[in-house]
Order: sequence, then structure tokens, then C-alpha cells
Amino acid sequence: ETPWRIAGEVLKTYIICEDGEQNVWLIDKHAAHERIRFDALKADPVPPMAQQLMTPAAVTLTAEEYGAVLEQLDVLAGYGFLCEDFGDGAVLVREIPDYIRAEDAAATLEELARKLLLQRADPAGARDELLHTMACKAAIKAGWHTEPKEREALVREVLSRDDIKYCPHGRPVCVTLTRKQLEKQFRRT
Repeated sequence: ETPWRIAGEVLKTYIICEDGEQNVWLIDKHAAHERIRFDALKADPVPPMAQQLMTPAAVTLTAEEYGAVLEQLDVLAGYGFLCEDFGDGAVLVREIPDYIRAEDAAATLEELARKLLLQRADPAGARDELLHTMACKAAIKAGWHTEPKEREALVREVLSRDDIKYCPHGRPVCVTLTRKQLEKQFRRT
């Protein structure tokens, strides 16, 4: 039997659960999914499946970002972003990882370019920053409708692991209230 029960979702952002020890959990579905995606990306040595864009996206960058992206075309390709120099400070995105939506291709590359520029001197840090961005773009968004099966999979992952406390940006994934804390709020103690 499941040691927890999903009671519902509020504000299309937070999943409410209760566990067998009478604790109430509020789970931020975006932060939770982002953490799970980040951990999976970091652990997987195999490059993600790429999807070819029907219409390649031309992304215009600042001169510094453009230079940083051109230096790292091989790194980006290893993460499923097939890009090429389009000239005049623009980069053409031809393929993206299959878990990123096509309409997010340009915004994702812009964010990756900023991260590459900031982390130029720290390749290991750059890798984590790239994975953060990709995990964020691939995660369920706050405000999106979430199917019950998706909610259940997220909750199962969060409540079965002790290492999912914060999203890659440092925000809490969940908040727990004990029955005693709730009763105190309602002056039942």
C-alpha cells in the first residue's frame, strides 16, 4: 500500500499530499520536476535524443555571447543542440534535445549563451549551468495543467528519495507540516 496519498493540487503549482505519519506535504511541481530532470541529465553519459526543428531558429546574441557559443558548439552538440554560425552575431539552431519544446529553442539557446559566457573560465561549472538550464526548460511549469499520472510520478519520486530537497537554483522542492503544526495553527492543541 502507498505510504502517502495525493489530496490534490492548488494554484496549478503545488501538489498536496499526506503520508502515513500524518504529515502534510506541499510539493512545488516545477521545482521537483526540475530537480529530477537535472539529476537524470547529470547521471546520463548518453547524449539526449535530438529533434530536428522544422524551421531552424536564428538567434541573435550579444557579441560576447556569440563568441562564447561559437567556442562551445561541440559542447552544445553533445547536449543535443546542433547549432551553426549564421553570421552577424546570429546562431542557427537546427536540432534541440527531444525533451525541449520547439517553441523554446531560441529562449533556451539565449539562456545557454549567457551561462557559457559567465562560466568561460570554469568548464565544470559551465556543464552544471547548462544542465540547470536544460532541466528548467524541460520541467513542468507552474500554472500548467498536470495529469494525475504525472502528479503521481512526481510525488512518488520526491517522497521516495531523501536527496530531493532543493531545485538546482536552490529553491525548496517541498514544505512539510506535521499534524501537530497544523493543529497549532488551528488552536487545536
